Amino acid sequence: MAPPPENGNEILIPLFNAEGLGNPSTVTWSQNHSTRTAQYYPITVDILTTGEQCPLFIAAEFHKSSTANNVKHVSKVGQLLSGEGYKLRIDSNMQYGQKNPQGELRFLVYHDQDRKPYQHRFIETALGSMAAGKAQEIAKKLGQGSVAGSVADLAKNFVGDFLCTF
Repeated sequence: MAPPPENGNEILIPLFNAEGLGNPSTVTWSQNHSTRTAQYYPITVDILTTGEQCPLFIAAEFHKSSTANNVKHVSKVGQLLSGEGYKLRIDSNMQYGQKNPQGELRFLVYHDQDRKPYQHRFIETALGSMAAGKAQEIAKKLGQGSVAGSVADLAKNFVGDFLCTF
């Protein structure tokens, strides 16, 4: 098993490519007795520190070119590597979900931390609404061989747990 991404690791978030990313996924959750929704792009990032890859769910407003004025936008917090993307250090500005305390199937989430969705909301909603090819890629990174019939099974590993902060 590859080591999970950890605090202090550096990751490479690819440059925004609307055509390649497609539409963002909508994650829905309940918070303070109301229904909340937010848009996320599920992408695979390189962990520069280890040479591994992992899934990242990035809030649309922190990645889209049209929202570059946001103070948490990757262009404001990361170092541009020309033609590749933005290098960011994993720190307390990033959260994660995982299957168990050993870090198995860890995925990253970069968003407004005032949002309090459970981990499984990313698995169910984001994987369920992605285009087949992209969903297959993320499912593989999360330890599933295929998406068909596995989203619900995979989500069961994450039910009831809030995202953790590095």
